[in-house]
Amino acid sequence: MRMYKIPILFIIFADPNTTARVFERIREIKPTRLYVACDGAREDRENESEKVTKTRAIIEKIDWNCEVYTRFLDKNFGPKYAVSSAITWFFENEEMGVILEHDCLPDISFFPFCEELLVRYKNDDRVGHIGGDCFLPDFVNKKYSYNFSTHAHIWGWAGWRRSWKNYDVNFHFWNDYKDERDYLFQNFLEKVYFSTFIPDVLNNRKHTWDTQYHFSLKLQNRLSICPTVNLVTNIGLGSPDAANTTIYRKKLLVPPQPIAFPLQHPPFMMINRKLDKQTIKTFFFSWKRLIRYYLKINI
Repeated sequence: MRMYKIPILFIIFADPNTTARVFERIREIKPTRLYVACDGAREDRENESEKVTKTRAIIEKIDWNCEVYTRFLDKNFGPKYAVSSAITWFFENEEMGVILEHDCLPDISFFPFCEELLVRYKNDDRVGHIGGDCFLPDFVNKKYSYNFSTHAHIWGWAGWRRSWKNYDVNFHFWNDYKDERDYLFQNFLEKVYFSTFIPDVLNNRKHTWDTQYHFSLKLQNRLSICPTVNLVTNIGLGSPDAANTTIYRKKLLVPPQPIAFPLQHPPFMMINRKLDKQTIKTFFFSWKRLIRYYLKINI
């Protein structure tokens, strides 16, 4: 296999087991430029410093011709700031690329899939995100290799500097444009979920970066690409050491499979409304958040 010319950002942390598996998949395609970012250990976690050190050492196993850039933090900032700043660092140096976290194991076909679409839509501002996840295979149009959606999944994805430049980790839109918040949401279920979740993120009750990214794309009316087969699986789901995936959610574990080449490109830039509606129904609703919404608890 030829060496992979698209830069990759590999975000690791304190799990040498998952990191080693994803690293071996990266090794198969031999990227010519690899960026590696790692947060510092949490002080309240026993032996986590040793795990971080062991995880970082995996990168020393690079045995192909590769430019390697590292960003290893001395203290823990949490995923909200450590991951988002790592992606900013990556796009400060690269115009486009692939982003993988340590527990997101891609099928090998994920890489040429991202490469072809990164080049195809490089200058098309209508597209902002290339996802590797297909959590609802029964709701995609399998006539094509991918569908367009307004929802961006981030367990293995690719993107451009032009899209990330609009990212705001503190999502000032939420408080600065209160009268326009409803424009973000497609229906009531989506509004209920994110009207409680976004304040959790902004007030550090939820330490995540991807909700802000999700809505930065919406604010610019940019579409996300969803493959019609699932290309990435999260091998760390349910791990007690995970930052945000400690709960095992079976509906997110869609078996990965290779995508067929040559890719069949959709002839129109049309949103799969059926997929979007089911995504909201399946993933963006809970009775707990509905109660919070009506009681106006912390929102």
